[in-house]
Amino acid sequence: MSAYPFKTRFVETKRGQCMFFLPGESGMEGFVCGAPATDDKSYCDCHHKATHQPLKKGKISFFDLSASSRDDDTDHEPDLTEVLQ
Repeated sequence: MSAYPFKTRFVETKRGQCMFFLPGESGMEGFVCGAPATDDKSYCDCHHKATHQPLKKGKISFFDLSASSRDDDTDHEPDLTEVLQ
C-alpha cells in the first residue's frame, strides 16, 4: 500500500485536494498528496499542520556596549566577540 493513497499529478488536481508536493517531486508534472482538503484549504489537515506553524514570541535583548569605555579609550568600538560575551 502506498504511503500516499490519493497521489495525483499537480496538473490533474481539483479543488478540495491537497496540493502538498511529495518528496522529490515538484513542477507541473510533479505529484502532490491529493488527499481531501477541507474548508477551502490548499492542504489536507496533516500537511496544513506541518506547513502552518504559529509564530513563537521571541525575546530580543540589546546591550549598548559602546557607552562604556575600556582602559580609558574613549573611542573604543566593541567588536563582535565582545558583544556576544
